[in-house]
Amino acid sequence: MGWAVAIFVFLFIAGAHCEDVKTPGASANVTAGSPKAPASDICRQCVCKDNKVNCYDQNLDTFFSKEEWAALADFKPKIVDLSENSFTNVTLMADLSIEILNLSRCKIDVIENASFKELQEMRVLDLSYNKLTAAKLSPHAFEGKYTPEQYEPLAAMRVLNLAYNDLHSLNQDLFEHLPQLEELDISGNPLTTIDHVTLIAISSLPMLKVLRMRSCQLTEIPEKFLHTPLYLSRLDISDNQLTAVPQELEETKNLEYLNLNQNPIRELDMTSEDYPGFPRLRKLKELHMCNMPSLRRIGPGALAGLESLESLHMSLNPSLEFIDPKALARPDDIGETYDWPLIKQLYLQSNNLSDIDSRLLSRWDLLEKIDVSDNPYLCDCSTQWIVDVLVPLIEEKKTNSSLMVCHEPIEMRGYTLKHLNEIHRHMRCVDKYGNRPERDGAILLGTLIGVLLAVPIMLGLVLLWRKGYFGWLGLRGPVDVSRAFYKRAPADDNLF
Repeated sequence: MGWAVAIFVFLFIAGAHCEDVKTPGASANVTAGSPKAPASDICRQCVCKDNKVNCYDQNLDTFFSKEEWAALADFKPKIVDLSENSFTNVTLMADLSIEILNLSRCKIDVIENASFKELQEMRVLDLSYNKLTAAKLSPHAFEGKYTPEQYEPLAAMRVLNLAYNDLHSLNQDLFEHLPQLEELDISGNPLTTIDHVTLIAISSLPMLKVLRMRSCQLTEIPEKFLHTPLYLSRLDISDNQLTAVPQELEETKNLEYLNLNQNPIRELDMTSEDYPGFPRLRKLKELHMCNMPSLRRIGPGALAGLESLESLHMSLNPSLEFIDPKALARPDDIGETYDWPLIKQLYLQSNNLSDIDSRLLSRWDLLEKIDVSDNPYLCDCSTQWIVDVLVPLIEEKKTNSSLMVCHEPIEMRGYTLKHLNEIHRHMRCVDKYGNRPERDGAILLGTLIGVLLAVPIMLGLVLLWRKGYFGWLGLRGPVDVSRAFYKRAPADDNLF
């Protein structure tokens, strides 16, 4: 009887222990306080943890069905990452609390109508690096819920990334179901030109704040393109084929950030029709004009319209050799006085500048960040202020001024401006006509030494020649020469 009781107790304890063991289908990656991952097909192939479904690079070639998505309802995923997979089409998803959906770097070329209509909390949708075309990307792909009583667009959507697809244009109604969209990225699409339907599509986004259109092969920005998005504050049109600053930028009344990097702009000149300076952008705070191989010159007043500019990035332009002292200066109505924007960040490194004029900024002491290194500086009296004033300021900002090196004149080549500051070097002025007095002096000194050495040498050689020491060379002395010309007459000649 005692043995039976012991066996019963053992089996009871073992049974209680088995109840604590997790079922094979449940995710092991569950943290305290987070919803328990469901035993769904999605979580068997992906990692479901902390309100995130991570299916990154899982060799998925078929999009999950609505039923499979519905099994995640209790998990309440906020972030779903399906990037780097191989499925080609997107189908209807279930009603979930997804806020960020990443479908980038797949092979998507079709999005079925209303695929995202149940995702009423979705704020960010990334469809970049796929194979979407204008013909297959329909406005219906972004439809929200629709009933005879009411229509619900995807009102929570704020960010849409369509970068690096195969879009030659945009359907004019593409964004009609995204009324609150604030950020749009269509970079890397072969737009070439912004046609009429694309213009209408962008203009239909009144709440747009950020627009990225880099690497779209654009040659111009059409008129009225930026007129409707009144809240546009950031614009990236870098790496296109723009040969001049688009004057249409003046339509953007609230633009604060502008990226013009890698465009074949040659110069900025307020007097030129082909290469004009910037229009008046009252609120622009940050400007990027870097990696521009053709940029050579910034003329007077070319940046004068940027009265609120705080951060100027103008680096890695190998041909940029001149920035006018009044490039940023804005004249008053009479033209007698000038105002400068209060620049806080200045980046002019790796250009072809031999000098930076002290008048370029009104308050160098207000700079918070500065880098003007890797330029071929002419170290003369015109750059003395850089040695005396700017180098200490750069050192104070913890920027490496040892990369500021003299290139000319030849006797200064290789010296760092930091070293010149440390030794309190006072540099001379180079002749305005390009003459080099230090070289002329060296030439005169060399000539004088040569003359002083040549006179005794020549006298010595003449003396040796007169004594006949060069006869073995066929050079006879004066005595032998006179004898050669003298010949005794025969004794029997009749002189009369």
